[in-house]
Amino acid sequence: MSSDDNIQVSESEQALIGTLVDGTVEAVFRWGVIVDLGLSHVGFIDALYIDDEDHYAVGDRVSTYLTCFDARQNKFWLRPPGQIPVSERLREKGFEI
Repeated sequence: MSSDDNIQVSESEQALIGTLVDGTVEAVFRWGVIVDLGLSHVGFIDALYIDDEDHYAVGDRVSTYLTCFDARQNKFWLRPPGQIPVSERLREKGFEI
């Protein structure tokens, strides 16, 4: 077990998993958005949850669901409300993925 596997989040942060949290966009990349949640670790919205018409900018306030904490990557994974991954949306439309 590496030392990275020992990264923990507090009980109060653990209790936030599955809830809607607010944060501020810190950085925008083609692979996703980094969000400052005011917690011990940043949050990340994966590009799979971002549509072409979604526009994120540094400093924007966002509300997202905190889905889990990834100790290997040292961040919280976030999902915008009502959003499912692009791959699932394409499968629903009949595309083979």
